Amino acid sequence: MKKFITFTLCLLLCVVTLGLSGCGNKGKDKIDTSIATNGNGGMVVSRGDYVYFVNGYTSYTTFTKNNLSSSFDIGGLYRAKLNDNGAFEYDENGSLVGAEKISNRLVGFETTSLYVFGNNIYYATPITEVDKQGSLQTSKIEFRRSAITGGKTEVIYQSKVDASNTKFEFYYAEGKVYLVVNENGTLKRINAFGKFAVTEIDTNITSVILPRDTDDVFTSDGYKNIFYTKNNDDGKIEIYNYNVLGSQAAYKQTTNYQTLQLQEYKFGHVYFKASENSYPGYTYFYRVDATENAIRSLAVEKLTSDKDYTALYLLDNETDGYIAQSSDKTYYLTYNAGSESTPLPIADSKLEIMTVKNGYIYFKSGSDIKRINIYNLKTVGDKTQETVLTVEGLLSYSYDIDDYNLYVYATKGSNSYLYSINVSNLVEGETFEQLLLGVYDEGDIDNE
Repeated sequence: MKKFITFTLCLLLCVVTLGLSGCGNKGKDKIDTSIATNGNGGMVVSRGDYVYFVNGYTSYTTFTKNNLSSSFDIGGLYRAKLNDNGAFEYDENGSLVGAEKISNRLVGFETTSLYVFGNNIYYATPITEVDKQGSLQTSKIEFRRSAITGGKTEVIYQSKVDASNTKFEFYYAEGKVYLVVNENGTLKRINAFGKFAVTEIDTNITSVILPRDTDDVFTSDGYKNIFYTKNNDDGKIEIYNYNVLGSQAAYKQTTNYQTLQLQEYKFGHVYFKASENSYPGYTYFYRVDATENAIRSLAVEKLTSDKDYTALYLLDNETDGYIAQSSDKTYYLTYNAGSESTPLPIADSKLEIMTVKNGYIYFKSGSDIKRINIYNLKTVGDKTQETVLTVEGLLSYSYDIDDYNLYVYATKGSNSYLYSINVSNLVEGETFEQLLLGVYDEGDIDNE
């Protein structure tokens, strides 16, 4: 508990500081900027002295028209208030004290993603209606907005294609919230306020980057630009930049690549994987400055020279180092004037990387979650694989991480619950501690 108190107390101090300099809600659709939100887009979001989370996981694939519940406890949306010491309180069974449900919808499923802007929480949930043929539509998702106190709930938009072909993000820009959705190549913008108007941005897109600002404290519109690619009538691949406000036309640049797949936006750059016409089977990783003039001139920098790299992971605290993987190895690469230096081996296998955060690689290894300190690797060649968590029944997609905690879904009894593991600022002698972020079902409580 000691480690978690450190995290939450720091969060509260941050919130109070921002609150003193903020401004109040001035209109129906205006955003309250007086209180910070931390963790947008993940399984856990904090605002003020409340933490919003999903009480476990339930797969949409398990439901039929005959067994679909109208009210979810496991997989439902909850919030819990921190005590005066900035920590959660637990009962004798290990469940959170004072946790309250704010939505009956199934929120804890394959595309769990929570956002808090102002006094509303935004989330995705499977569509529980039947189509004209009488088939249940739980493979598709709808986006909802609820008051953070659990009041009125509104449907913002229902996706037209299955969740596996739907990519989305919420954005805050100039006092309003927008939802951007890519439905199997059709890109749309939905006003997540007012009458929820839908704008079709483009069709037949081939790849897209929807940048996420995970620590949105409403001080910047730096993530209001999205990027996508499509082929023109001549078969050329074009890179587009679109402003989610819709106040300016998307600008584009025609490329000469044979293939091009956008990967990520970070540090003001767009990262992508591409092959040239002369060597269509040789793909490499590149980056380009994301500013308008740079995109239009397409002054790219080549990041890799080995055609066998299949994946690239960006560190969150530096711009000159990358994690690259081939089919059977994992490396650390240092950017050096358009190419990489000699690769530094990390592991003689393709690690099952979950995420790269705060200078660590987090990866799955059987029933374990492990991590490697990249700083120690670079300075002294230390490849120590530190075990963060060992748990049977860890779900493969079940992770989220912020600056302080790693969150995972893991099974207990007949259900899967959300747990938090503090992974920051451990002092010598301390060990990783797994805490339930939720409320156990009565049948899953351990017997004395």
